[in-house]
Order: sequence, then structure tokens, then C-alpha cells
Amino acid sequence: MKISKVGFVGLGAMGSVMSPLLVKAGYQVFGYDIIANIDESSGVKQLDTLDDFAQFDAVIFMLPNSKIVSEVVTKLLEINIKSILIDMSSSDPRETKKLGKIIEAEGLKFLDAPVSGGVSRAKTGDLMIMAGGDEEDILEVNDLLSIMGTVQYAGPLGSGHAIKALNNYVSAAGLIASFEALTTARSFGIKPENFLKIINGATGKNNTTEVKLDKFVVSEKFNSGFALDLMVKDVSIAHSLIKDLSSDNPLSNDVRNYLSKSLDLLGGNPDHTEVYKVIKK
Repeated sequence: MKISKVGFVGLGAMGSVMSPLLVKAGYQVFGYDIIANIDESSGVKQLDTLDDFAQFDAVIFMLPNSKIVSEVVTKLLEINIKSILIDMSSSDPRETKKLGKIIEAEGLKFLDAPVSGGVSRAKTGDLMIMAGGDEEDILEVNDLLSIMGTVQYAGPLGSGHAIKALNNYVSAAGLIASFEALTTARSFGIKPENFLKIINGATGKNNTTEVKLDKFVVSEKFNSGFALDLMVKDVSIAHSLIKDLSSDNPLSNDVRNYLSKSLDLLGGNPDHTEVYKVIKK
């Protein structure tokens, strides 16, 4: 099947920079969002209703959670859509498997392909895309997905969403540990620049120390583009999976609880790097 017309549901921070890449690659892209508007210069034609999505070859979802994805899919099935459906959101893998059974019963193909890398890597098409589903179906959309990043097969349907949640849990644990360490180092009289040079040249380096501390925390900009409430959602999914599928879970509950507490203390819609403000108090 040749894919030429693509629907893109969700034009927020990620969708608004991912969808134009498809236009530049030669696809006809039609977007939809109940709140956000995308600039006409992006080349994405924004539609006012999902009713116009019936004739697309593929439909991509980049939405806040599984519940919204399911609601959108239900509406699309009502208009007899025939597209390949690709959920690039950070959804709950168990809900993805349930939704997959409904979609499969309609004779349609459904894949999960969440991403990692944030807005900066989304803009340049350098995301890590974690694909779950039938391998042949993933190959069918590989050219499309590869425009937005590197596609790595994870396993059967839901596997992409599972590993995305687990990845963000590992990232969150490293975030909290790095913030604790930086706060302690500063209190001991170690300058942040010296802390970063040594940590990033030693075994303690991680994504937070290499990418986030200098740019977003030491600078006090706290504008990474990834909201704390989304991290809490992902880590909560990971904790639930770990609790159900692992023999022990010594850390995941503490990570989830600390992030949730931080979200409550910070108020509003804080960036996830603002957890540092809670730790340094």
C-alpha cells in the first residue's frame, strides 16, 4: 500500500513540529486538534472535524492519554475509516491491547509507536520511535515513521507503549538522583560547572546530567518542553507494570510518589525540570 495522505490528530508541542516534517518529505498532511492551531506555513492543512478523515491512508495520534485516543478511534470507526492507525502518544499498553482488539475486529491495522527525545529532537526528525505491532505492518509504515526518527521494533502490540513508560521511569529515577546530587554538591561548596565536568566524565553521567542540568536547571530556565504531569503519568504506568510483572519493585513507587508530590507543591503546569526547585528547598 502506498501512503500519500496522512491524518495527524494532536497538534500540540510534539505534533506541531512532527507533522510538518511529513509535508517536507512529500506527504499530504491533514491535522486536527480541538485546541491547538498550526501555522499555515507548516504546510499542514488543519481540518475542523474528524468527519473529513475517512479517505486517508494512515492516521497518526499524538494525544495526552489512552482515553482520548480511544475516544478519537471510536469516532473514526463510526465514519468507516480504512486507514492504518498509528498511536504515537504515551498511552497505557494494556489499554492499547484492548483497543487493538476492537480495531482488529473492524479489519484495520493498528500500531503503537511512541517516541522519546522531546521537542528539540522532534523538530529535527531525530526521535527514538518504539514500534509495537505486527512486524509486516510496521515495515509498511517504516518510510513514513522514519521521517520523524529512528524506528526500533519493540515487540507485539502495546510493547512500544510499555517500553516508553519504562524508559521514562528510568529517566525520572536518574533525574531525581541527579538533582539530589547537584543540590548536595552545591551545599558542600562544589561549583555546578565542576560538578558537571566530573559527573559527565565519570560513571554517574546520565541523560539529566548530560542534557538537562546545564541547559535547564543551572541556568534556571526550566523550559525543557516536557511537562511534569506527563512524566507523572508515564511513571505511574511504569510502576503499575512493574508491580504486576516484576517480583519486586524497590524504587518505582518512591519515584512516582516524589514526582506526584512535586507536582502538587509546584502547582500550575510546571516543566519536569522544576522538580529541582522542590529538592533544593
